[in-house]
Amino acid sequence: MRIPTLTLITITKDDSQGITRTLASTSRWRALEWVEQIVVDGSAVPAVLNESSVQYMRQAASGIARAFNEGLAKARGEWVWFINGGDEIDPRLDPAWLKFLLDSMQADVLIGGTTFPGGPAPRLPLPPKCQWPSFIPWIPHPSTLVHRSMFSRFGDFDPEFKIAMDFEWWLRALSGTVSVDQVSVPFAIFAPGGVSSREDMRGETRRETAAAVWKHRRILLRSWGGYTKRMVSRVLPSLWQRL
Repeated sequence: MRIPTLTLITITKDDSQGITRTLASTSRWRALEWVEQIVVDGSAVPAVLNESSVQYMRQAASGIARAFNEGLAKARGEWVWFINGGDEIDPRLDPAWLKFLLDSMQADVLIGGTTFPGGPAPRLPLPPKCQWPSFIPWIPHPSTLVHRSMFSRFGDFDPEFKIAMDFEWWLRALSGTVSVDQVSVPFAIFAPGGVSSREDMRGETRRETAAAVWKHRRILLRSWGGYTKRMVSRVLPSLWQRL
């Protein structure tokens, strides 16, 4: 059986309209032999999907992190793209172009632009100087593709985190020798209303983000020290020349 290049992992819970919108945006992708899509459904009432090209799973354990991990356990693709229920692949993204990019690139992570409702242009990630050390979540999960080997190297999502599980995972992953490519191309359309963006969950989101930072404080301190050392090595020679 041929190994697909890309696995789309979609988790959904009690959102029939959202999953319908997501699957509509991925239909042309699923028609390609190098793409597979896995849907992990944690709904009280199972979704009715008339999509034979979707690998449908009922979520076995509760929690978003466990849903991600269940999808990962079934993924066969070289690359993984978490496109959650409600989110959409931007129709402007060309599958042939992305296939060429994935086949050609040497990086471990690919980040594209995210479009928000009402905004025609994609919002790009933070500039590199603001990205690391990472004290705030900045990686846009709907527009980020990860090489599957990363999960063998750094483990799955931690179920102890109910909201900030992706931020905690990125703190682990980006602490190593991981290369990241960013492109100013629209990848995904983000659907607001998720648990991390809800007003009533902001306090819990901040608490979990702080807990992830504290858990990986040694990683952050080492990274900050290395970043400072690199910057000093760049700045001092120029200052010396001016003197």
